[in-house]
Amino acid sequence: MRVNLGHLLKQPMGESVAYKVAEDPIDPRGDNADLLDADIRAIDADVKATHTNPGAYLQGDARARVSQQCVRCLRPIESEVEATFAEQYYATLTVDSGAPMREPPPDSKTIGPDFNVDLTPLLREEVILATPQAPLCRPDCRGLCQVCGKDLNESPHDHEAPADDRWAALRGFKAGDG
Repeated sequence: MRVNLGHLLKQPMGESVAYKVAEDPIDPRGDNADLLDADIRAIDADVKATHTNPGAYLQGDARARVSQQCVRCLRPIESEVEATFAEQYYATLTVDSGAPMREPPPDSKTIGPDFNVDLTPLLREEVILATPQAPLCRPDCRGLCQVCGKDLNESPHDHEAPADDRWAALRGFKAGDG
């Protein structure tokens, strides 16, 4: 979703504008299609842009549904993710005259010459950072059997422990052969 901050940057310092981003499911041909690259299937975000001295301060909350895989049983799951964010965007030109502004810090986010900002990269980054790294389909997921690979949630079972050949000589002592 692209927003034009030109009108905000013409307002006095401290003025704010609210934006809403909501899409469920994400349209692969829409403005937020880049969210699908991060397996984000739905997004609902409230963003507040405030005019600051160097440009605009964007802050807000995002709620997203992310496609993942359970780390224990490998089933596909969807996780609900919530992220809170705040990011300073630096204007590169003044709105009134188009004169260049001072150079923004390295690696900072900037407002381009058209005064448009794409919110999709910001939302994608924040949701990725808030996404669980080891998602579970349920807290008591038993995972996959280490011997046969079957899902232990569907068919709990045990296997006889495999014999370790390094202990073969000692097994004879235990049996009374040695």
